[in-house]
Amino acid sequence: MASVPISRRLLAGVLAWCALALVAMAVGGTYRFVHLRTEFDAEAGATYRVISQRVDQHDAHLTSLAAILASPERSIATLRAVAEAVLRFYPRIAAIDVVSLDGAPNVTFTTRELDSAPRPAERIAEIAGGLQPGQAVIAAEGPTGEYDLVKRLPAGAIVMTIDGRKLSEPDSGAHSAGQLVLSGPSGREIARSGALAEAGGLLPSFIFVKDVQSRSQPLRLEISRHPALSEVLPTLMVLLIALLGGLVTLLGMLALRERRTAAEARQRATFHAHEARLAHAMRVNTVGEMASGIAHELTQPLTAILSQSQAGLRLARETAISLDIVGVLEANARLAKRAGAILARLRAYISNKTPTPEPTDLNALVTHVVDLAGADLQKRDVNIALKLSDTELKVLVDRVSIEQALHNLLRNAADAVEDLPVARRTLAVETLLDDGGAIVAVRDHGPGVAPENLLRLFEPFFTTKADGMGLGLPLCQRLVESFGGRVSVAEAPGGGALFTVRLPLLSRASPDSKSSDRALAPHAPTQDAAE
Repeated sequence: MASVPISRRLLAGVLAWCALALVAMAVGGTYRFVHLRTEFDAEAGATYRVISQRVDQHDAHLTSLAAILASPERSIATLRAVAEAVLRFYPRIAAIDVVSLDGAPNVTFTTRELDSAPRPAERIAEIAGGLQPGQAVIAAEGPTGEYDLVKRLPAGAIVMTIDGRKLSEPDSGAHSAGQLVLSGPSGREIARSGALAEAGGLLPSFIFVKDVQSRSQPLRLEISRHPALSEVLPTLMVLLIALLGGLVTLLGMLALRERRTAAEARQRATFHAHEARLAHAMRVNTVGEMASGIAHELTQPLTAILSQSQAGLRLARETAISLDIVGVLEANARLAKRAGAILARLRAYISNKTPTPEPTDLNALVTHVVDLAGADLQKRDVNIALKLSDTELKVLVDRVSIEQALHNLLRNAADAVEDLPVARRTLAVETLLDDGGAIVAVRDHGPGVAPENLLRLFEPFFTTKADGMGLGLPLCQRLVESFGGRVSVAEAPGGGALFTVRLPLLSRASPDSKSSDRALAPHAPTQDAAE
């Protein structure tokens, strides 16, 4: 199974990290936004309660001053002392005036400085004339944030000038980063404090609007604030989210990689199990193809046994005792053992036993494979040239497995030249020693392999044959690699394909015979036939 390229895995990890970080920041930002909104509502509510309490205090002060004026003593000194105490402890109250309504309206008492003119008596008298005794209303709203609170007395009126800008002082924090607006009954703005930042496109504004529950001073309080993005997503929180998101993404990628590795291992194990079953099935199927070769090979020793037996019978009849009979019987025993060995290899080949490596002469193994394939090659008029190494090549392999791999390579080579003219239907098989390894080279003179297919020939289910399954060469590779070898393919010089099987050399023997170099024509006798 091909692994995912590193660049794609890295890109997927970065995208997963970004997505995770965005989700985490959305969740964290939402929590922070809700928290800021809760704080704003709590602080705005506290500001509203403070203003409501102070508005009630104004009514209480007017009631106290009215009680002094209604007392029999009607002491101006007491009135001044109380008024100055109120101004001293309540800085938001700017001045207190008393207007007489007996005859022409005039100001009979004021706490203002000499250079500061009191409110016009006529205007106060006009407003007070429409009130019931004891009733108080906002009479006027000054342009600098002040408003007059007028309370009607039996024979006059008390005017209390209040600085609306100081009603919310000290700041409770609700509009420390926003804006507070206090409006009068007519909707005219009395006081404004704080500055409102420009609203962002991502975050909604916080707005608190509520009327002060007072008969004399029905003011409207409005507090608004635009939360900044840095408040909802602080830098430290963003860094922590990015770090934790990267850590979670890394752990997730490691877990996915381990899971993918385990899945690939299970898939490889399943594939290898299927390969083992397929190898056994292919061996059984190949028996049919090898039947003619086996019959040809068995016919030779059995025919020789018959001939030698007949000759021995004649000698026995002609002479009572002859030493030649010993040689005849020895030949019969040798040839019978050979026939038994052939049958034993056949039984091992079609069995499904676990391969057991054993020291094997590679030259003899290759010779045996060529002989087994001889009948099929003769039928297809394919010539084969066999060249064996001068050096004995000992390898530690399972004979049946390597025979199967080489038989598949020979069959593929024969398929490659089958459609050529008879004169060009030639194969070459060679064994040699190279860099301490034993090599079997199988070459054909067919059309060869396209360069774009060279690297894919050993992929499972890839084939260049119209009726192929794409499992023969991968199986050959598995069989050879199971004994420490390897299979490769290249373009042969002069055209065709060259398959090379390299196996580790078990031991190296000194050359004790000359190179066996022979060419097998479709009807040429084999080495066994020479015996």
